[in-house]
Amino acid sequence: MTVMTIEECQKLDTPLRQDLELLDYEVRTIVDRIRSEARDGGADDATFVKASTTVLLSIAAGLLARAAEDEQAPFDATSFAAGAGHAARWAAQRRLRYFVAGEA
Repeated sequence: MTVMTIEECQKLDTPLRQDLELLDYEVRTIVDRIRSEARDGGADDATFVKASTTVLLSIAAGLLARAAEDEQAPFDATSFAAGAGHAARWAAQRRLRYFVAGEA
């Protein structure tokens, strides 16, 4: 099972694209809130960012593995890593606030 690129997500039809936009917004909102609370509590922000990135990648990998299991397809860790790399390059180049929505 392969991972979709951001561009592929942006081309999805409504309502799926809207669902992904909502997911993107909600996850970012939760992470921002917890990050702020952690900083207010004296946590090191860089450590929080690195650790939360690992947690989010783990969640994403789990989603893909479960979907692959449901589809009786192999979990493709290489595809997952390539998808994560694409998303990282997208974020670095575009610096978009909402990836899926395509908003600046």
